[in-house]
Amino acid sequence: MQRKKLLLVVVLFFTFSCLKAQNNTDVQYRFAPSLSYKINKKWKVEFDYRYALEKDISTFQASVFQLSGEYKINKKMSLEAGYRFSTSFENDNQRLFASYIFDYKIKKFTLSSRTRYQFSTPYFNTTYWNEFKEPNQFVRQRFTVDYNIPKSKASIYFSPEFFIKIEDREWKYNRTRYRLGTDYRLKYGSTIGLSLIYEDRLNPTKTDRFIFTTSYNLAIDELVKSLNKKDKEEKKGKKKKKD
Repeated sequence: MQRKKLLLVVVLFFTFSCLKAQNNTDVQYRFAPSLSYKINKKWKVEFDYRYALEKDISTFQASVFQLSGEYKINKKMSLEAGYRFSTSFENDNQRLFASYIFDYKIKKFTLSSRTRYQFSTPYFNTTYWNEFKEPNQFVRQRFTVDYNIPKSKASIYFSPEFFIKIEDREWKYNRTRYRLGTDYRLKYGSTIGLSLIYEDRLNPTKTDRFIFTTSYNLAIDELVKSLNKKDKEEKKGKKKKKD
């Protein structure tokens, strides 16, 4: 068994090295903590931060701050909108986005589709757009298959995402992003995750990239519920002792 595991690691490492050498693929890393709060059955807000490294995880790439809100239409459909600000040593960028999300559960599987439109620019200024650089506009389509491991707090998922760039009133295929990852639910509304992204770009130089991500989410509403439940249980325990 140990030999098989070792052989699998060697094969994966060899495949990874070949892909990197052949396509001039960059290796990047992201640390992505986030906070979420479910206001009620319909509304949810989330704040995300990302610290990103590039050039084989040796150079700072950017810090990203994102605020978003989600409205649940019904059990399967929801709408999302948000604002993102990213900053680096060279430039800053702003983004507005809106998404339509559809989820369908089949026993331990969850099938998801997210269609997103995003509008990115350093400045929300029409003069800048006309004289220097027009905003980048994308339509992104992501499909996800998520599997909840039986008798476990863990899940694994795979999701391909297609990027369509809107330029000069034309829609052009830009790249595909493949993501493989796992999430593990902890106590008090916390979730940690690990994922690997391979981004296949459509350009002459083939500047593809691998992105390793470590994520952490704290659901504040779940934290409050857990603490209240714990407090009630402790109070009940004290009453029983007194009786």
